Amino acid sequence: MKKVIFSFSILLALIAASGCKDFLDVQPETEFTNDNFWTSESNIEAFSFGLYENFKGYGNGGFFGGDHFFSVNNDDVMALDQRLELDFPTTVPATTAGTNWQWADIRKANVLITETQKAPLDDAVKDKYVAVGRFFRAYLYWDKVRRFGDVPYYDKPLDPDDEAALYAPRTSRVEVVNHIVDDLDFAIAHLPDSYDKTKVTKWTALALKSRVCLAAATTFKYHNVAGADVNKLLNECVAASSELMDADFSLGSSYSALFNSEDLSSNPEVILMKKYNENMKHPIPSFIFHEPFFGFSNSAVSSFLMADGKPIHYDGAPHPNFTEWTFDTTDTITTALSSIPVNVGIANGRDGRMAQIIDTTRLVVPFNKGIPMFSPIKYTAYGAAPPQGVEATSDAPIFRLGEVLLNFAEAKAELGSITQADLDNSINLLRARAGVAPLTVNVGFDADDRDPSVDPLLWEIRRERRVELMLEPFRKWDLIRWAKGPYYDADNSFYGVKVAPTVPFDPSITVLKDPDGHVYAQEPGDRRTPWDDRKYLEPIPADQLTLNKNLTQNPGW
Repeated sequence: MKKVIFSFSILLALIAASGCKDFLDVQPETEFTNDNFWTSESNIEAFSFGLYENFKGYGNGGFFGGDHFFSVNNDDVMALDQRLELDFPTTVPATTAGTNWQWADIRKANVLITETQKAPLDDAVKDKYVAVGRFFRAYLYWDKVRRFGDVPYYDKPLDPDDEAALYAPRTSRVEVVNHIVDDLDFAIAHLPDSYDKTKVTKWTALALKSRVCLAAATTFKYHNVAGADVNKLLNECVAASSELMDADFSLGSSYSALFNSEDLSSNPEVILMKKYNENMKHPIPSFIFHEPFFGFSNSAVSSFLMADGKPIHYDGAPHPNFTEWTFDTTDTITTALSSIPVNVGIANGRDGRMAQIIDTTRLVVPFNKGIPMFSPIKYTAYGAAPPQGVEATSDAPIFRLGEVLLNFAEAKAELGSITQADLDNSINLLRARAGVAPLTVNVGFDADDRDPSVDPLLWEIRRERRVELMLEPFRKWDLIRWAKGPYYDADNSFYGVKVAPTVPFDPSITVLKDPDGHVYAQEPGDRRTPWDDRKYLEPIPADQLTLNKNLTQNPGW
């Protein structure tokens, strides 16, 4: 009986509500609804600002986060306990929590695109914000593609009742990249061509296109992805890069100023930056000085050229002007989370960027391991030790001309059409700033560290990329797109400082050295697991495969 009365009560309420329909349909004048929000440019712009959080930079406040500096477990740096495998999943995650299989921001970009198109505004204004949405959709989808390969593609907000879309299969990454390029072309055509470095502009979209087209082309080439037009993508990269190279950007005189300046807005190299201030700080100087979680590998240290443009070993012999620096202090190495003041002579006669990336005044001895390691300095300009904690307000470069020059040179080399003029307009500009002799098309030597499967000129272009972008969020993704994951297992990516035989260590410390005296940062049991090709793609969370039977798992997971 109660059920009948309850149902009848609901029916009466619905009848009453229908009689007051006109009254209830009046929207509150002081509150936003989906109908009245998308009616002004200021509202649409405010909504678009939420997408800028996807530029991680040095983090969004707090002690951890960001995508500069915190890259570990590649062949440039050695984390103290690489079993953490911070750069790669080790198992299939049970759920999406903590993974990059998240779609909220892509939905947000699609909402911006869809709702702006319906707004009662001038077409030019609408096109501008649709372009912002399409830029971020491209930016976000490229991150999905490089992590997962094929992914479901959505170009509009999902309707909760649209089961076909909700349970869609994965779209070929070749097709997704085509959509990304289309989005970027629209953005390039409709974003402002101003030189505002805090908002996405035509120049930001060109920089992203330069990055994505090179990365997609080389991924498809070296991973034998069917259906891809590699040369078309490489040519798109060259065209986008060239337009930026002809624009009003230039290399600044100081490399280090890119990474430790309080204001990058006047830096001629910066295309887009993330602004920090007293209300949003980041931890990088403190992280470097007080919490030295890692040190540079011998592989990274050895990659820097001598000033004459030759590597430290070439044509089967050491460079005549190179003498390897050796740590020969008589101090007993027992301290933790501290440093050893010393004149680290590794940068003598070398590429000028070396002393701006690697601290030449100290070694670090982190986490009770008792092993001295080369310390970073790229993101700080401290004299004395900076305060501990989240203190820095230096701006983060998100896109800069230096990367674009590298993209251009690599794309031209991959096309087989690179000329000396191309090198002089790209790689050699970076070398000139670093005080390094120019690269020539014929190279003129055979680097002893060269991978024999890589052409000598391409190897030197890749070396330039490694050095210029060291500690920025690129090396992992470069090794993945080149299908060079095995570089992670190179022996000299596990050791760093060369130590004289007379240096005493505490008896409790296990000291392992290579035959030349370089100290391994970890014992074998503390090192990352050997490379497995399944790491080229991340696993899709298990619950997603259960919910959507049309999804498939990536190989090896």
